[in-house]
Amino acid sequence: MKSLRVMIVDDEQRMAEELKIMVREADSAIEITDVCYDGETALALAMEKKPDIIFLDIEMPGLDGLKVAECLSKTNNAPMIVFVTAYDEFALKAFSVNAVDYIVKPLDEESIKRVLEKCRNILQHWEFDGEDARNSKEICKKFSVEKGDRMEIIDSDTIRYIYAKDRQVFIVTKDDVQYLTRMTLHDFELRLPVKKFFRCHRNFIVNIDEIRQIVTWFKQRYLLVLNGKNKIEIPVGRVYVNKMKQYIEL
Repeated sequence: MKSLRVMIVDDEQRMAEELKIMVREADSAIEITDVCYDGETALALAMEKKPDIIFLDIEMPGLDGLKVAECLSKTNNAPMIVFVTAYDEFALKAFSVNAVDYIVKPLDEESIKRVLEKCRNILQHWEFDGEDARNSKEICKKFSVEKGDRMEIIDSDTIRYIYAKDRQVFIVTKDDVQYLTRMTLHDFELRLPVKKFFRCHRNFIVNIDEIRQIVTWFKQRYLLVLNGKNKIEIPVGRVYVNKMKQYIEL
């Protein structure tokens, strides 16, 4: 099993040491690169040592965890962020900066194991040298969605885009029908074919075959205009622009 390089950040030293022990007990193939107690130090060390995962406390004096994660998300080979918080209401903010997951204090062994396993799975997908495991036998072509008291089956070829709003995720098909799904955007990102579906924003995944136009926005930003009866404009997040250029020559 490949060793994962993990950084732990918490302004409470006791909590940081407790998390360090729990992480090591949950996965023997773990290398703790650093344990930090403030955001400024964590950001500097993360950019220098490039850990695979950072367990990051949200509430810290000075540079808090959300700001640290936002800064790291703009770098190349950004680490996977797992937020550690005493308050469940921070969950939505956590995902707004592309966190992999979050765990709520008091910590427990099962949560640590679950998160580490999730990170390992993500890392395996990244290691397909740009092709991603979505091109392998693990690709998912069909998804179930709720429709009344039934489960409707949606083929991935019929999906125009997927979006998240108010902690819910929706599929919009090519015939302009919208479905609520229980999956997260990250779940879809791992299961959809990478050659056809592009995560263009923290809240959107689009079918590149459904992009009709690209509109230049302010400060070198872009809007994707999709097919459909109504004009659908979807923003491209700044950190996703380079990825978009792998799909579309600009």
